[in-house]
Amino acid sequence: MFKIGDFSKLSRISIRMLRYYDSKGLLKPNKVDDFTGYRYYSSEQIHMINKIHAMKEMGFNVSEIKILISDENSKDQILVLLNSRKREIIDTVNEEEEKLSKVNTLIKMISMEDKNMKYEIAVKNMPKQKVASLRDTIPKYEDEGILWEELQEICKEKDIKPDGPIYAIYHDEGYKEKDVDVELAMVIDNDIEETDRFKNSSLEKVEKMAVIMHRGRFEEMTKAYEALGTWLESNELEIYAPTRVIYHKGPWSENDPEDYLTEIQAPVKKI
Repeated sequence: MFKIGDFSKLSRISIRMLRYYDSKGLLKPNKVDDFTGYRYYSSEQIHMINKIHAMKEMGFNVSEIKILISDENSKDQILVLLNSRKREIIDTVNEEEEKLSKVNTLIKMISMEDKNMKYEIAVKNMPKQKVASLRDTIPKYEDEGILWEELQEICKEKDIKPDGPIYAIYHDEGYKEKDVDVELAMVIDNDIEETDRFKNSSLEKVEKMAVIMHRGRFEEMTKAYEALGTWLESNELEIYAPTRVIYHKGPWSENDPEDYLTEIQAPVKKI
């Protein structure tokens, strides 16, 4: 049997924390002297304190740890708690990886500020186009792939082939953090057999369509939009209708994200 001080040294847990575990019923001393009040612990409890410490480092709180180490709880109850924590950790890892990607992108953007990509902006007359349209509200811009997968399945099932580009059209008035209104419009020759989600439609003629090409990662397209904004201001123009994007090259065709090619189109008019 060990006094609390010696047990603290062996278990690498502070005396204060051992007393806290005692008060919470997480780890009671093996014996308490009735006369002196001294707490005594056994060597077997070192293994238990190591388990408790490991669970604490995993992010479990005291009440959850009590469930995990209790003999009264079933294996199923313990697995439910462990799987729940596993999902939380996975979500956190994914969020941190997304943050890391954004930090790396910002580092790259700052490093290249003195040698920015030169963007050429052209103005085109876009004719009216017959399209087959799939439109929905998606959680975030990053979830646009959900619509592309659905469109791919529809085209495969109905043996539909585009007769021109496929546009991603963003209908919201401004940028949105969530619930994004996106339409995929596929240029076609003849009307398709409609479904409740895939409809015949058309893109109206645009007299002046500002077109800018971005080569590189999708998350770096902010530089293209920045260049477009500078050009609009200097030419006293404004965007008056939803912008369109054509993804000419992406992960489906290129191994290196630096080779992705995206075309941004904005209907413009004089202010």
